[in-house]
Amino acid sequence: MQRNESLIRLRNLFISLAVFAALALYASSYAEPVLRVSVMPDESPPVLRRKLKPLTDYLEKKVGTKIEFRPMLDGDTLVRALLGHKLDLVWIDGANLARAEALSNGKVVALVQRAGDHADDHRWAVRTDMDAKLRQSLVNAFLSLNRNNGPDREILDLQRAVRFIPAEPAAHPVLPNP
Repeated sequence: MQRNESLIRLRNLFISLAVFAALALYASSYAEPVLRVSVMPDESPPVLRRKLKPLTDYLEKKVGTKIEFRPMLDGDTLVRALLGHKLDLVWIDGANLARAEALSNGKVVALVQRAGDHADDHRWAVRTDMDAKLRQSLVNAFLSLNRNNGPDREILDLQRAVRFIPAEPAAHPVLPNP
């Protein structure tokens, strides 16, 4: 009799675990999408987070997707994270952008840059496998920033930009590190 009770309890435990796993899988498939963003680490993560907060809040509203800032240690880590699908949108310098483009066989594309950054500076870039509508929404959001609008002026000032323009190719492409 005790053996049957033990088997029933064990069976119920397995059923409970299976139901829990199925519910967890179901819930994760409906989790809110997150756009993972990072920048070239030229300042400490708290300073970068503070400077990006108005921009990420603005982008969340414009594209309708939650945005999460993920600080990186250096340009190499930023490139690896972008190519490894750990980041979706990055603020990257021209040399690292060219390296990311080369390492990905052209699967990284610059979206926008600051007006005046025409010669190998920074661009906002994504992988080409990003949904085309989302990519275009991001471009439109950056291009819509207007210095004559108070909140937009704050965003542009924190990004040291007068305005954003469609990205131009990097001026001095480099070959990937061996």
